[in-house]
Amino acid sequence: MTNEPEINTPIIDETVDTAEPESPAGTDLDAVRELVLRAHPDVVPELIAGDSVGALLASVEPARAAWQQIAERIGPPAAPPSVPAGGQPAAAVDPDRLPTSEKIRRGLARNR
Repeated sequence: MTNEPEINTPIIDETVDTAEPESPAGTDLDAVRELVLRAHPDVVPELIAGDSVGALLASVEPARAAWQQIAERIGPPAAPPSVPAGGQPAAAVDPDRLPTSEKIRRGLARNR
């Protein structure tokens, strides 16, 4: 035994990575891009792009301008054809002009 004091040095395992797991930057940007697209439905989605959040946000105005140009070229949506309420009145049927089989079918349908 010697008279030297014992030194307690902690053993550090240098093979363990203590850094936080890194998520791919593209994943975060994809989430931000989806959020921007939801917040701005009046933009051309293909034009929302960038390698940072600032670039994504800066691409909103050009994408909105492109959307406006497309909307102006196409014009307003066509109005659906108007249909009168209640439709057409039923046409009067002359029973004498109906074929015999139709008279029988109508008679049986009325009895049910």
